[in-house]
Amino acid sequence: MQRSVSLLSLLALLVSPLLAQVTQFGGATPLEWSQRLAESERARYGERLYFEGAPRARWDYTSGLLSLFMLDLAETIGDDDLRDYAAGIVGSFVAPDGTIRTYKMSDYNIDMVTPGKVTLRLYERTGDERFKIASDTVREQLRQHPRTSEGGFWHKQRYPHQMWLDGLYMAAPFYAAYGKMFDEPAAYDDVAKQLIMIDRHTYVPEVGLHRHGWDEARAQSWADPETGLSPNFWGRAEGWYAMALVDSLDFIPGIHHDVESIVEILRRVAAGLERHQDPDTGVWWQVLDQPHREGNYLEATASSQFVYALAKAVNKGYLPRDRYEPVIRKAYAGIIKEFVRVNDEGLTDLTRCCAVAGLGYTNSAGRARDGSFDYYISEPIINNDPKGTGPFIGAGMQVQQLLTTPASATPLRVTGWADYERVLARISAPTFPDRDFPITDFGAQEGATVKATQAIADAIAAAHAAGGGRVVVPPGEWLTGAVHLKSNVNLHISAGAVLKFSTDPADYPLVYTRWEGMECMNYSPFIYAWEQQNIAVTGEGTLDGQADWDNWWGWNNKSVKSAERLQVPDRNKLFAMAEAGVPVEERVFGPGTHLRPNFIQPYRCENILIEGVTILRSPMWEVHPVLSRNITVRGLTITTHGPNNDGCNPESSQDVLIEDCLFDTGDDCIAIKSGRNNDGRRIDVPSQNIIVRNSIMKDGHGGVVLGSECSGHIRNVFVENCEMDSPNLDRALRFKNNAVRGGILENVFMRNVTIGTVAEAVLTIDLLYEEGANGDHMPIVRNVEIDNVTSTASPRVMFVQGFEGAVIENIRIKNSTFSGVTSTEVLSHAGKVTFENVTITPEGGAKGRNSVPPPTTRHGVGH
Repeated sequence: MQRSVSLLSLLALLVSPLLAQVTQFGGATPLEWSQRLAESERARYGERLYFEGAPRARWDYTSGLLSLFMLDLAETIGDDDLRDYAAGIVGSFVAPDGTIRTYKMSDYNIDMVTPGKVTLRLYERTGDERFKIASDTVREQLRQHPRTSEGGFWHKQRYPHQMWLDGLYMAAPFYAAYGKMFDEPAAYDDVAKQLIMIDRHTYVPEVGLHRHGWDEARAQSWADPETGLSPNFWGRAEGWYAMALVDSLDFIPGIHHDVESIVEILRRVAAGLERHQDPDTGVWWQVLDQPHREGNYLEATASSQFVYALAKAVNKGYLPRDRYEPVIRKAYAGIIKEFVRVNDEGLTDLTRCCAVAGLGYTNSAGRARDGSFDYYISEPIINNDPKGTGPFIGAGMQVQQLLTTPASATPLRVTGWADYERVLARISAPTFPDRDFPITDFGAQEGATVKATQAIADAIAAAHAAGGGRVVVPPGEWLTGAVHLKSNVNLHISAGAVLKFSTDPADYPLVYTRWEGMECMNYSPFIYAWEQQNIAVTGEGTLDGQADWDNWWGWNNKSVKSAERLQVPDRNKLFAMAEAGVPVEERVFGPGTHLRPNFIQPYRCENILIEGVTILRSPMWEVHPVLSRNITVRGLTITTHGPNNDGCNPESSQDVLIEDCLFDTGDDCIAIKSGRNNDGRRIDVPSQNIIVRNSIMKDGHGGVVLGSECSGHIRNVFVENCEMDSPNLDRALRFKNNAVRGGILENVFMRNVTIGTVAEAVLTIDLLYEEGANGDHMPIVRNVEIDNVTSTASPRVMFVQGFEGAVIENIRIKNSTFSGVTSTEVLSHAGKVTFENVTITPEGGAKGRNSVPPPTTRHGVGH
């Protein structure tokens, strides 16, 4: 069976033994509370929410909201009965021909878009054409819906020129989901415009909240004559907007140019909610900024919406977990304590729900809906309003996910150096029991003539069985084949020890590995671990791969024609297998083939330390963690100049610290990767949260490189306090990608780096690498910052080349000095590139020349 793994399932596998029991609130877990309320709502309503189930049953945003969250819950817990019931709440209004009963498009009521989220879900699940027709009808409403002069949807036909926060939730997530399902990318632009526009008009920075509504015409009695804003901050309005932001991001592609703006708005919303959270109860007030004012009350629907939005935003990585998890825990506990009750019938109630609130006209009691404080507190307070019970169900699911996901598996959204410490805090080197297992105790003989492979394996097994310790290679020369580490074992190479690795391929049995970004069965890496925890290779000794042109390196001797290299046919065969989706267990290489093994490869491992050793003469890549996390690479000296001799290659791995190392290599010093082409997309796990610091890069194709195997994406890379200097070092910071590999390379920050000589450029972004534009997977490079970098002998600062359809965006260079520049800068098919406080000095300080020589002076003319 082919092994494939997503990031979350990988990390759950790695850390599942460490998970504590889910926290209970009031005697039940969050998911159990969601189930209890969902079943109670089902018992209360029966089929009264269905078409003709009650006299006033209709296609409506409130029942649509409850239906949507019940469907989410049913899918989460695998309850087919609940799923069918929830589907019927909206589905019963869709006639066999796809028309929507009780729906009237000509009202242009934005609220009536909401149930379309359910019909999209039902069409996706069942393929029933009537649900597509219904979804198309709702989409058509948005095509014809009246708009403000800037293109914002009116809340309703009867509310001209007005945008309310409520309306963003009613339309935006459906609109974005429709765009994704039916390949309408322009929908993403329109959704982003709506979300950003309402923020621009209604956000009040000094309060940190959004006003409920905005009247472009300044004609409504509730509207400020200068700003058009309503006068107060109503809780549920902010809740609708928070949910609109986080739910729309489910569908807007990560590459969209407005995603970061939407996330930034979401972060401002979250900060405002944190600021206005009631410190005693953890929940929120009906009028958010006026706690304890007479008549104000703690309100359940907004509090549920806020917890849903905040918890989901943390689970998706939009908000930092360390900051918002305490807010969410306190709020959810407050909801259970303040609002949840079990009634005399044994049903769960959500109490203290504001029944309704709006702007304009009058309410059922004849009171003007003027947006005043007195108005908001005057509306009826009821139990079990779907505008609260639906989000409560969603909040429980999101809080449950948050509390059952270890912090290390929670996505981390990085925007700049302000996030550096948060990344660093995720990384800690493993420690080991103070027990030594010298390999000589297990029969190893010094002298580099008798293989110690079995003795080392026996020592590792003994250390593992004892609960961990150091397997010690004493001073002297030792010979071995493959070394396979086990959990809680530190392979320690003592000072004066040289562990030499056999050049006989037969000493490296088949293992499940990754070779140039593609999984296969191949020769074991020299030091290998599969699904282990707490492993290390340490010491002041030397690991010598003994590679030269008569053995491993000769398999890819680039001095001969490609067709004559032993590696080429096997490399092509693996490429073909990976592209065809051949199961990994059938991609068998090893004996008789010529795909060189890596030196050190932890595969699907956690808590890794590689420290202190010198690494010489590797067959190809030296340190290559794959699908692993919490990795510290420290104090290495890597000197090896064979083909493809990269120094350190984190691949589809996260939380990596590389520090105090010296790289002198035959290829990239550090190359961050995430899988190649279809195989990388199949696994779809990025490399992320990587820190490189205090290191020296000498020979190599690049100092720090992203790619070219990057189809699973690379993000959140910090480089600081490094020295890069060699006439044989081609670039300092390099991105290499193309339209066959694809992938997003983003959030890369370099500062305080001293560069002497590099052969090509300080910064290279090459999206025409190898296959170039000839593919269907557009490469993206964005959010790159170079700060306080100096170079003294680089031909140019930038070599940046893209192509039509590729993205190179938001490249920033600041506070830097580049001297000795000899060549023209290269910049093609790039978006925004900015310079701030940058000095570029040509070599030799060549004199400036006018582009047109001065006119010839004739006698008697001119002076």
